[in-house]
Amino acid sequence: MTFAARSCGEPVGRDSSSTGFDVSGALSAALALLRDSVDGSEAIILAGSHSSGEGVWASIAGRTVSLSDLDVYVVLADAGAVRAASARAKAEQDRLREPLSALGFIAPLEMGFLSRAGLARMPAKPGVIELRRHGRVVKGDPEVLALVPTWSARDVSVEERTLLLENRGFELLLAAPDAARDDLARLQARHAALKTALDLAGILALAAGEWPDGAAGRVQWARRAGLDDFRASSSSGLEDAPELLDSLWTTALSFRAAPLGLAEAVTALEWRQVVRAWCAVWSAGLTTRAHDPWTAILNCAARAPWRRRIQQALQFQARVGPGPDLHSRARHLAAGTPAHRVHGSAAVLLHAAALSTHEPVLPAGALRALAALGVTRAVEWERARTEVVRAWDTWLQSGQRTAAPV
Repeated sequence: MTFAARSCGEPVGRDSSSTGFDVSGALSAALALLRDSVDGSEAIILAGSHSSGEGVWASIAGRTVSLSDLDVYVVLADAGAVRAASARAKAEQDRLREPLSALGFIAPLEMGFLSRAGLARMPAKPGVIELRRHGRVVKGDPEVLALVPTWSARDVSVEERTLLLENRGFELLLAAPDAARDDLARLQARHAALKTALDLAGILALAAGEWPDGAAGRVQWARRAGLDDFRASSSSGLEDAPELLDSLWTTALSFRAAPLGLAEAVTALEWRQVVRAWCAVWSAGLTTRAHDPWTAILNCAARAPWRRRIQQALQFQARVGPGPDLHSRARHLAAGTPAHRVHGSAAVLLHAAALSTHEPVLPAGALRALAALGVTRAVEWERARTEVVRAWDTWLQSGQRTAAPV
């Protein structure tokens, strides 16, 4: 089976696969659905790739679908309204999933709720830079966008850069090759892996205080100014990562515009190449070196000050479901906050996959690190992956990513 993938903004014509599907019409219909469904908002802002014109659409089995998340911010009157809306968010997302899917939006709906004051206090993150550049008010007062702070890449902290990279790691774990997936699921997985490769160009740019516009612009910057420094800092055992990444960028940019065939062996190889590149970028960003990756990961997971770790041990609440109990949080206090322990567990799994020659396995060092982090007790890579991804999605996210089996 083949598919055509393309990146589309508004306004656009019909998609390149000649299906007669109007992408701009689908996005307009989805936004109309959101406008009708969200009550009491002062404004709704379209964000993310669909606002910047880089949303990726694909045609497969006669159906045209968006592989990119649908990101919106809902601006509400005050902090109380924000809390109430946030409490209802998962039920609202669940209710909208089926009608959005019928319009082709099969990737998650990501909804953020803010007051005007909260909008003005948004921290320095790439997503906020993109919101200021490309956000589109689709309902309500268009002037609310002027409240978004005008941050530059140099304002983005090392911690925010690290969190961005770590969250891309979970996308890789979700995209791990699985022969049981259907064609659409494998297409989504390939999109996630190649998008992560493109995001690595952005992370290299952020490290230099740059954030060029668009994925292609960030790749162009990285090839011109970032790869030489990356080569010089590549970790032992991952020396091939810069060349892999350069090649992956070419594939990832082509993926968005040209028909490609689905081949399981190639997809598995691509996934491992992106994982190796991710691990190399992660290692290059460390402020201190360790004699092995497992020690480095544990050091990184324990980066929060003790006061923050104690506070989180006492007060942490999962976004969805029960989460870790107080005893578990206290027992693993020294290893980091719950969020950093989940992120560290993902880094362990990705490094284990990067260093495996075939199917990922957990060596002794990886097992010791996972035991210290306390998110999973699994000794087999695939089961550990499932448990760590589920913890990330339910403890820290909205629970949408693991609504189906991972």
